[in-house]
Amino acid sequence: MAFPEVGDSLDIFILSKKIHNGALATLFLAEDQLSQEEVILKIPCGDILNQPIILYHYQNEERISRLLDHPGIVCFIHRQRSRQYIIMEKISGQDMRTKVGKNRSLELDDALALMHNLCDVVEYLHDQEIVHLDLKPENIICLAENEIKLIDFGLASCRSLPDLLALDLQNPQGTPWYIAPEQLFGERDDPRCDIYSMGMLFYEMLTGQLPWPRSNKVQIARRRLRHDPAPPRYYNPEIPPQIQSIILRAVSRHAGNRYANVAEMQGDLQHWQQLPITTGGSNKKRSSIWTRFFPGKAIQKNAAKSKRILLPEGKPQIIGALIDSSTSNNMLSEVKKQALIRTADVTLVHVIEDESDAHTTRYGVTVEGEQLMVELERSVQNLRRFSIDPTIRLIRGEVVDVLQNLAKELEAEILVLGTSRKKKRLLRGASVQRRFEKIKGCSCQVVVAAEEQFSPADDLKDLHPNQLTEQQLLSCDIFLVDLWFEHLHYHTDFIYQLLLDPEQEADLSEEHCRFGQFMTSIEASGNWPQLMSMLGAIHLQFHEVATKMAELEPHDHAALQNIYIHESLPLSCQLKKKLGQVSHLLRSQLECEPPSVPFLAEASCPVTIPDLACYGPVLRAFNLDQDLCVLVEKNNSSSLMANSNGED
Repeated sequence: MAFPEVGDSLDIFILSKKIHNGALATLFLAEDQLSQEEVILKIPCGDILNQPIILYHYQNEERISRLLDHPGIVCFIHRQRSRQYIIMEKISGQDMRTKVGKNRSLELDDALALMHNLCDVVEYLHDQEIVHLDLKPENIICLAENEIKLIDFGLASCRSLPDLLALDLQNPQGTPWYIAPEQLFGERDDPRCDIYSMGMLFYEMLTGQLPWPRSNKVQIARRRLRHDPAPPRYYNPEIPPQIQSIILRAVSRHAGNRYANVAEMQGDLQHWQQLPITTGGSNKKRSSIWTRFFPGKAIQKNAAKSKRILLPEGKPQIIGALIDSSTSNNMLSEVKKQALIRTADVTLVHVIEDESDAHTTRYGVTVEGEQLMVELERSVQNLRRFSIDPTIRLIRGEVVDVLQNLAKELEAEILVLGTSRKKKRLLRGASVQRRFEKIKGCSCQVVVAAEEQFSPADDLKDLHPNQLTEQQLLSCDIFLVDLWFEHLHYHTDFIYQLLLDPEQEADLSEEHCRFGQFMTSIEASGNWPQLMSMLGAIHLQFHEVATKMAELEPHDHAALQNIYIHESLPLSCQLKKKLGQVSHLLRSQLECEPPSVPFLAEASCPVTIPDLACYGPVLRAFNLDQDLCVLVEKNNSSSLMANSNGED
């Protein structure tokens, strides 16, 4: 999958301009073909083996963005996507870097106004138990009247989510000259880290300087562990002493000496003139040479701090090992089956083996990483079609050790492998499965995924109801779940084609309808009359609804919306109910029924439960509802404007 370029189409967006080409991602200005509105697409780069942070940054921001809703934070737009990218509102403004920097400072009133707005945003984040961890001028967009928009949550930490950056990445993350000293030790969930960065921003706003060199070298960044910063009045004596006291408290080396929370800091900013003038606030001098050579005791890493691993209560954990692309299809099919049976969370892990790339050039590893990125995208989209949102982990080490440790960390029930990539020879290493089996005390079940021998879509027609085995029945259940999601995607895709190209004649054939193909094969066999009676009528209804939509006048979005909401979506719910009945019918043929797949047994239907955390075809169904509302509203506004002009 080639990296997109200007002029390319990406789902319903057309890339119109490249606006930033960074080390981790490229930003494009794009046009939504439905609404004609401009948005920003953030597309991650592909060199994920040399720089795993690229994948972690994207995955982290994509997940945390679902939790954000504040006018001072960039608006994230959630859609079904064919590849990894983030969609954001277009912001008319410039980042704070254009206002502050070396020898570029702000007037006190402007700086205070910006800090007040920043405090509002950061306090909101902390109330959501989110720590930004990368507050810097480049991540703050300045609007009119000193309003702001905060961007870039790739390094953020959320207490309700596992902190994968802390778990899998060794080096401290963030811009060294803005992050708190304790972040150099891997601290990622203390809100006072953000307070430190806010103090640094305020320092720079008023002085045009920073107390520390702009260097990525760790030994320079670590000076802050032992040294206190020069007072801002050293660079700008006009700064009021009370303001300097606020800054120095915010950027204290020791977190315990900083403001306990943002509200406390904002209170001092609002009433700074009432604060007492202190010796420290009045100081204009840097620390003495003696102090610089013999500083105080350095802050220490909190030894008791453990990395945060969160497991959803009561949810089983399944690991899928992306060891070899040639066997990943079977592995994903098995992971999908096990996740649907157990309603489980899924982690897909790729182990970066040191030995495998020791003799490979950086270019070779880059190419390998880009290929892996494509494979990961395909795997994620495959599972998201079933509203399964996998977590991706890239972990360096020896395969069996990594998988064993991860299984223990997640308390995983099942580890799914592809077939061995190593031939079974005496002098070649044993397969991962065989080596895993030798580990004592491992409670994780290891499943080696094999190619399915029975395909309900192709083989069910050749059997009679009383010939199904338990494993074949389970395959049928998974196929029925697949059929529902597939048909929802097929139907919404048909409607989007009507919206995007209303002048083109709609394709009403069943050539691409998997549901229709299955029904045709079953009907021809004559072995399943009960199944035909259950599903035949509703299949015809779907295509009758599609015909009714296709016969509407182009751009009659109100009528299309009415059919979609009152006929199409209720049909999807009826289909889910019917598929559950089919599953029950198939199970009734066995003496001992296996456990049912929850999706087929549940009475509720996903399209009736709006939730931003949904994925795949279900998210697409909600997107379509939103898009139709926008189009109907635009049509109504255009009609009102036309009537108004006519009356004039």
